[in-house]
Amino acid sequence: MSAAAWLPHVWRSWRSLRREELSWFLLMGIFFGLLDVSSIFYVMDNPRWPAALINQMATPLLVALALLLTWLPAARSALDDRWRIARLGAAVVIGALLAKLLYSQLMPLLHLPSIAELARERKGEGPYLPIRSLNFIGESLSICVNAGLSVAWIEMVMRRRHTRARLEALLREQSAMQRDAVAARLAALQAQVEPQFLFDTLVDIERAYGRADHEAPDQMERLIRHLRVALPRLRDRGVTLASEAALLDSYLAVVAGRHRRLLPLSTEWSAWLATRPLPPMLLLPLAQLMLRDTTRLPSQARLSAQEAPGGGLRLRLSFDRGGLGGEEAALHALGERLERLERAPGTPPPRLQCRSNADDTEFTLELPA
Repeated sequence: MSAAAWLPHVWRSWRSLRREELSWFLLMGIFFGLLDVSSIFYVMDNPRWPAALINQMATPLLVALALLLTWLPAARSALDDRWRIARLGAAVVIGALLAKLLYSQLMPLLHLPSIAELARERKGEGPYLPIRSLNFIGESLSICVNAGLSVAWIEMVMRRRHTRARLEALLREQSAMQRDAVAARLAALQAQVEPQFLFDTLVDIERAYGRADHEAPDQMERLIRHLRVALPRLRDRGVTLASEAALLDSYLAVVAGRHRRLLPLSTEWSAWLATRPLPPMLLLPLAQLMLRDTTRLPSQARLSAQEAPGGGLRLRLSFDRGGLGGEEAALHALGERLERLERAPGTPPPRLQCRSNADDTEFTLELPA
């Protein structure tokens, strides 16, 4: 990166400082300042001990802020950048040198003694005069080691967060893809006309026309009506209570008509519930379950809907035919499909209940809001 591009990058990095990052470095400075703060008790008989305590706490804070300035431009590179670690290492070294320079220039102006100076005074020792070059290198290395450990910890936290965020995004994407797949399968199912069902119905109609049965036109009309209701739904993923009832009614009419029977569907719900969205293919599988045994077809079906507590919807589909036995596996499969339907987090799954006795059968669907 050229100097012309590097300077704007540094400025943007500084301006992008987040409160959390500032808190990290301030806490890091406070932590290192508290490491040796217990030694202040040794010199508390000296009236200048508060100034030494301020020096003890201010020094690592100054180092942390200097390191923050050099860390931000390196931290704003992509986590998968191959030069990121090198940039962070360079930022630590530069930050350590900058912190030492700032400390060497600013702290003498404040005339704040160190705890070590007060300790030497108490022992009657003279002031310590280190070799400046060696002192600069030694303290810079000490700062560099502590800063490197701190930056490594921050980098580990950031990478863990990034990995967790990517994992959650992948899980959300997978969940969305699963919902789309389920929705696509349901859309195909709700438009599906079983080949055997269609073939048998057409054969019955052909035979009726062959023997000049006056019911033949009505049978054809019922089949056309069912196809008109079912086939366009392939393009629609969402259905309403009214459209689902229309599909159910057309299917019942075709099946009953093939056996010279009537199976009217009566409906009961408030007018505003007619446009209530529903997951597709809720009611038709229940009707297909009831009509498997064509020798014992019901003569009447009733569908009612009412709003449940909490804004949900309660559907009841009943038939005047009982003895629904041996269908536990089919009902269990329908219940499992209901549990896979999309719903808001924390919302209970839809529930399917079946009550069947000798005279009638009733299915109850509890749909959450």
